[in-house]
Amino acid sequence: MLYSFILISLAVSISFQQDPSLDTNAWLEKYDKYRKVIEENTEITNEDNLTPEIRLHLITPKSRLWNAKTQDSPFKDSPFFAFYWAGGQGLTRYVLDHPEIVRGQRVLDLGSGCGATAIAAARCGAKSVTANDIDPLTCYGIAMNAKLNDVNINIRSDNLVHQNSSHKQWDTILLADMFYHPDDANEYLPWLKLGCRLGVNVIIGDPGEIFRSRIKPKELKQLKHYFMPDVMAEKQGHITTEIWDFCHCLKTSQ
Repeated sequence: MLYSFILISLAVSISFQQDPSLDTNAWLEKYDKYRKVIEENTEITNEDNLTPEIRLHLITPKSRLWNAKTQDSPFKDSPFFAFYWAGGQGLTRYVLDHPEIVRGQRVLDLGSGCGATAIAAARCGAKSVTANDIDPLTCYGIAMNAKLNDVNINIRSDNLVHQNSSHKQWDTILLADMFYHPDDANEYLPWLKLGCRLGVNVIIGDPGEIFRSRIKPKELKQLKHYFMPDVMAEKQGHITTEIWDFCHCLKTSQ
């Protein structure tokens, strides 16, 4: 059934390391065999989500992996980058509708996934956009989606949350769907709060109670509430998703 194969580690190994010295086109050319694997197992689509302006390589009912068994998948790990999660849809929609939040900014899309939010930021006039995900194959999927939408973004696979000095590189941090497991909040929130204290704008997209239960109400300002398309609500189980200005109190108290 839907998503049955993404919840466990999968059998066949694909492994490669991102080469940050390569631009997107050169990177795709170097790892052409991985591009083919992703292309063969995803569909290029912009349907049934909040952002029809952006096309993405996604696993859909038309993809052979939709109901795949473990042994039928070419991916070693769960290909989360091939799904467009509710928080990411909402955050990407918000960026597209409010380009002023990224225009002229150095933007980080943390835990970028399919890269949609980074793509939106690039389209909306960000000075620079960095998509970061610690899974190398996800980074490769981001590169494919960036090329598909004719935008240039930087792609990094190092764990930025473990680098306290990294905040100075960005003016705005965007992240979505990063709080599905309670322990995740303990890792991300201190790093994000430090960024806020240093003057970085942090905007979060998330549909879940776990996220809100881990944060003091005064640290959040709701920016937008979206209803998910019926098809996506059925697929993912989220009827709505919200966009939040994180640690608003820290910024306004400065």
